[in-house]
Amino acid sequence: MMVVVKEPVYEGTEDLRLMRLAGAGDCRARRVLAHRLAGRVRRIAQRLLQNSTEADDASQTALIEILKSASSFNGDSSIERWSDRIAVRTVIRHAREQRRRPSHPWVYKVDTESLAAPRREGRATEQIARDLQEYLTALSSQRREVLVLKHALEYTVDEIAEITGAPVGTVKDRLIAARKQIRKLIQRDIAIGARNRENKP
Repeated sequence: MMVVVKEPVYEGTEDLRLMRLAGAGDCRARRVLAHRLAGRVRRIAQRLLQNSTEADDASQTALIEILKSASSFNGDSSIERWSDRIAVRTVIRHAREQRRRPSHPWVYKVDTESLAAPRREGRATEQIARDLQEYLTALSSQRREVLVLKHALEYTVDEIAEITGAPVGTVKDRLIAARKQIRKLIQRDIAIGARNRENKP
């Protein structure tokens, strides 16, 4: 009696099949893919853009781009990581286009406590986190983008270079300059606050 041994089904194989079907226009595959990625794309847009309405628009545009690009997926990474890059590029492009319109103030969202001096307990930490969020508006758009990609989305320098189209050395320079600029502003405000407390009767 001959025993037939079935080959194991790997998740990567299933992902490739799903992406090939989605790329070929299969409606069911596209629905599955959209359902799988919609929440993730939305979170990326929310972290990059503070305006919730614009985040919705940008995430929808990004999801469309992901579906249109499905046939280019080659399985070198997970579908999620592959889609992240398209989502980030699309949201950044969307934001740049909107920033050209004076009526749309764009503010990037990022957990900036990692850029600050040592963490403080209680209300002091909350106040510094709020101030840091405001400090981002003092940065140029290029410095702000690399900070968001590095500290909010945790991309490597090489990945940021690929996403933004800037050389690796330029990305490093922008990160260093942005961190120095924010830390300088923080130190200035801390010093001002200390002087004000000392001058109180």
